[in-house]
Amino acid sequence: MEIPPDERAGLFTRRVARTAWGLVIVGAAAELILRKSVPGAVSLTGAGAVAIINFRWLDAVIQRVVQPEKPQYGLRAVLGFLGRLALLAGVFAALVWVPQVDPIAVALGFSTLVGALIFEGLRWGRVGGG
Repeated sequence: MEIPPDERAGLFTRRVARTAWGLVIVGAAAELILRKSVPGAVSLTGAGAVAIINFRWLDAVIQRVVQPEKPQYGLRAVLGFLGRLALLAGVFAALVWVPQVDPIAVALGFSTLVGALIFEGLRWGRVGGG
């Protein structure tokens, strides 16, 4: 049974988000167990959450704007974009102003999404996206 392209895109987004959350959980657990660093685990979890939220928002904007028919963008799309920027600015401000934030854990947290995208891309290449 062939899955329609719209549903495949939704499956891809959900799988990437689930894989990224799994990597965030594993990374935070490793941070707690190996380094015994609660601030590091919180930093990794926060950065991973921001990366996943931004990925989901970007996917929603792309689904609305890049359409074969008339693009659907307006105040909501602009506010969503500004919200993403504000969220990222808040994380970067926390890196500067909160001394307990672990910059390496933040980098790893943001990297969980990249790892999930690579994993899912390799999986789709192997099994054909189904």
